[in-house]
Amino acid sequence: MIRSFSAHTSEIDDAALAVEEIKRRLDCDGKLMKNSVGILVCFVDFIETGVVKALSEALPFDILGMTTIASASPGQCGETALCILVLTSDDTEFVPVLSGPVQGEDPSVLRRSYGEAVRGREGRPSLILGFFPMLFAAGVDFFVESMDEITGGVPIFGSLAVDHNDDYHESGIIIGGEAWHDRCAFLLFYGDGTPRFYTGNIPKDGIFPAEGTITASSGNLIQRVDGKLMIDYLVSLGLTRNEDGDIDGINSFPIIVDCKDGTEPVLTTMMAITPEGYVVCGRKIPVGATFAVGRYFPDGIIQAAASTLENALDGGLCRTMLIFSCVDRYFSLLHDQYAEMETVVSRMENSGISFMMAYSGGEVCPVRKNSDELANRAHSNTFIVCVF
Repeated sequence: MIRSFSAHTSEIDDAALAVEEIKRRLDCDGKLMKNSVGILVCFVDFIETGVVKALSEALPFDILGMTTIASASPGQCGETALCILVLTSDDTEFVPVLSGPVQGEDPSVLRRSYGEAVRGREGRPSLILGFFPMLFAAGVDFFVESMDEITGGVPIFGSLAVDHNDDYHESGIIIGGEAWHDRCAFLLFYGDGTPRFYTGNIPKDGIFPAEGTITASSGNLIQRVDGKLMIDYLVSLGLTRNEDGDIDGINSFPIIVDCKDGTEPVLTTMMAITPEGYVVCGRKIPVGATFAVGRYFPDGIIQAAASTLENALDGGLCRTMLIFSCVDRYFSLLHDQYAEMETVVSRMENSGISFMMAYSGGEVCPVRKNSDELANRAHSNTFIVCVF
C-alpha cells in the first residue's frame, strides 16, 4: 500500500523560509513508512534561488521531478509555486534513476542507465514515473518507444519539462537537488499492483464529424490523407489558408488518431505546415491510421478535465492522484488560464485524497490495448491521471 501527503510554497527568495513552510505543511513525523520519495514540480526560479537544493538536503528521502509553468495541490494553484507529493510505503520500494546526457535519438544511454538501476533485482518494476527533458534533438515518442522496448513494456507515466519561456530553454528535470537540461529522471516502483490510468482530451462536440485515413506519412509528418495533400484535406473541412499558405492557429486544431493497432485513440498537435503542404505533428503518425480533427475551446477543456477526474474518482479506492496536463491547454484557456487547475482543486476539496497537478510539454500515459492490456503511449494536448 502506498500512502501520500503533499505540500506547497510560494516562497521563492528565501530558501530557509521555504523549507520551513514545506516541512510544517508535510508534518512528516510519524507518517513515513519504510520507503519514501518526493515528487516535486516547480517554477524555474525555485532552482535559481536554491530552494530546491535546500529542500533536497532538508528532507529525509530522495526528491525528483521537473520544472513547470503552473501547478496545483490541495488548496492552491498558481504559476510561481513549488509543489511536492510524498509517497511512502512499507511494501513498495522507490528507486530513483538519473540518466546520462541524451544526445539525439540514441537509446543506448537510456538502456545503460536502466540496466544499472535494475541490476541484481528480482523481477521488473511495476511502474516507472518518467521526467524527460525538452530537446530539439529527441521527441517524446523517442523516449516512450525506447523505454518501452528497454523495459519490456513496464507501464510508464510522466511528462516533458516546461517553463515560462516561449522556447522552454530553462526547463529541466530535477533530481538530488540539481536541475538537468539534457537528462532523464526515472522513479522505479518495486511492489505489488499497478495504478490506474485515465486520459481526457476533447469532448465530442469539439470534434469535426469527418474522418480521414492517412495514406502517406514520414515520422511525424502527415503527407497525404485519402490521397489528398494534408493541407488540401484540412481546407476541405472548412479550415482557411492565409495569404502565406498557412492555416492561422494550426496548433489549436489537435487531431485524434486511431493507429489501428488495438489501442485507444490518442491526441496529438498539428504544429506547422511545410512548403509542400504536409503537416508537422507532435508524434509519429503511421500510414493506415485514421483521424479526426478537433478544436479547443475553454469550456471544452474544463469539461474534459472534469469528466476525466470523475472517471478516476469513480474507478475504485483512491488515495493519491498525480496529474499532468498539456501546456497548450493552459494557453488555450486565454484570460482564465487557472480554470483547469481550479476545477481540480475544487473537486478534490475535502476528498481526503493527496494530489499534485502540473503542466507538461508532452504527456506519457499507458492506454488500453485490446481491452485487457496496457500499451505505453506519448500524448499531447491531453489531461492524464495516475491513481494509486
